[in-house]
Amino acid sequence: MELLFDIQKFSAGDAAKLAATPNDPHVHDHEELLVGIAGELDHFIDFKSSVFSAPYISFITKGKVHRARPTGKDGLLDIWLIRFRSEFIPETTFQLYAWYHDYATLELPAGSCFDRMNQLGQMMYDEMQLPTPDYPVIRHLLSALFTMIESQRKQLEPQQLSQKTQNITFRTFLQILEENFRRPEGVDFYAEKLFWNANAGC
Repeated sequence: MELLFDIQKFSAGDAAKLAATPNDPHVHDHEELLVGIAGELDHFIDFKSSVFSAPYISFITKGKVHRARPTGKDGLLDIWLIRFRSEFIPETTFQLYAWYHDYATLELPAGSCFDRMNQLGQMMYDEMQLPTPDYPVIRHLLSALFTMIESQRKQLEPQQLSQKTQNITFRTFLQILEENFRRPEGVDFYAEKLFWNANAGC
């Protein structure tokens, strides 16, 4: 990527063109942020595939192997596709690598906060349409967008960690049950294996 910054709207027509071309997992020489306003994203990243419904954000760091397949939902597909070089916001890019190491894509709650993210995208897009875009203005808007995303991520993180813990615990329980179902073990046995208090509530 030669430009310092670029932003485009990705629509259903763009998705149809993308589907008609080879779309193998690949890496970028720039940072990429997808702000999903409508539709779904089938995203292969970190060597696993997941499907996300809008509203969502996805940050793909430079050099990360990924493949994005946006599709419409209820006939709608609308994504801000933002690309920028690492040096465009160097004070923020380093933090982004840590923030999105485990969660490249986040589904966000609809509402006023996400609406403001969409507005920031529109402001950056409008600025880029000018004959001479003011890049310091765009840099501040992009930093503000990431600040809002990080605020939402922090609110969602405890819930995500809780769900992850519950999934691991359930899988562990199934494994213990499979190994011991022929034995006449009671609740206390399984609670001890799972480090639970058998008399406590869930």
